[in-house]
Amino acid sequence: MPETREGVANFSIAPEDQARADFYALLARLYALAPDAALLSSIAACGELTADAESEGGRALADAWRKLIAASTAMDPAAAADEYQTLFVGVGKSEVSAHGSAYAKSPGSSPLIEVRSTLARLGLARQSGVNIYEDHLAAVCETMRVLITGAGEGEPFAFAQQREFFEAHVKPWVFDCCIAIQNSPVAHYYRRVAEFTQLFMAIERDSFAIE
Repeated sequence: MPETREGVANFSIAPEDQARADFYALLARLYALAPDAALLSSIAACGELTADAESEGGRALADAWRKLIAASTAMDPAAAADEYQTLFVGVGKSEVSAHGSAYAKSPGSSPLIEVRSTLARLGLARQSGVNIYEDHLAAVCETMRVLITGAGEGEPFAFAQQREFFEAHVKPWVFDCCIAIQNSPVAHYYRRVAEFTQLFMAIERDSFAIE
């Protein structure tokens, strides 16, 4: 996960950007580790999303969120831990990779090298003690959260910087990863997580394209 920039001032952000950051934070947590009882209860207690009646993407996202709430309500923490272990860790090889390097191929370089280079230019770096590589889905979601909010340590990054990071390090592979998770026979709870991720990322992609 990236460290934040040094700073002394706190900056307020628009409610819609805070909502985006909150979803990125949740996804970062869900892909970093299996959900424990507290997280499952927290998601289960969440309210439904209010969707724009004219927005097909918004309606689909709201429906996926309802399904994730229901799945979290029914999910046993021990079963979630077993599923996460089998799906993303495995013995020798995981069922599904959550690393960009498994999906996006860059001749002469790699997604991991490229995202590290971008983080360095932004003044961000992986925190000490964090074992997740920077091209992991949890890590890029956490980076997006930091870009949106500044993580309480400084001014949020410019919208153009958020878009550039998303276009370069999230968009090229996240949808393939979500599809791989949904197609895995091992995925049950994480099928719902991946469905929500895919729809949320599609809205992000379309919003960045418009601005």
